Amino acid sequence: MSEVRLVTDLENYRKQLDKVYEESVGFFMEVEGRPPLTAFCDIHKEVPELPAGYPVKCYAILCGGEAAGYTWVMDDTDEKLYYILEFTIGGEFRRRGVGTRALQALDEIYHSYSVSELLVSAKNYSGLNFWVNCGYNEITLVLPPEAQDTVAVELNLRKRIKR
Repeated sequence: MSEVRLVTDLENYRKQLDKVYEESVGFFMEVEGRPPLTAFCDIHKEVPELPAGYPVKCYAILCGGEAAGYTWVMDDTDEKLYYILEFTIGGEFRRRGVGTRALQALDEIYHSYSVSELLVSAKNYSGLNFWVNCGYNEITLVLPPEAQDTVAVELNLRKRIKR
């Protein structure tokens, strides 16, 4: 099994990350009614409601040296929580354990934190299944479609990180 690691030097993987984005647009439009964030967007312009004081990073998810996907993460130091804003794995890397190992790598990066959260569309059955299998099994908030300008109910899921 190839090594999975996270890096922030995205420019070296632009072509591969753009490909991951392009192939995920149709799915995001179906389950959320919006395109995904790109790995290269201005996150505060795209998501203006993000708290200005919290660091936000995009990580390329590498598998065997290839960009398998990317994830946007907000670091809430006050709550000792990291929040996954976007998590996208390219089609050829799905169902190979890459996403699970990327989450393990995030837990290592944020090793002093005890909680991770994310928002997922209730219409995204495969995503819900993935997140629950990875330990995100506590629903902390249910948002109607109009609250997030999406096409389905959104669930805020929490994982307690065990050390």
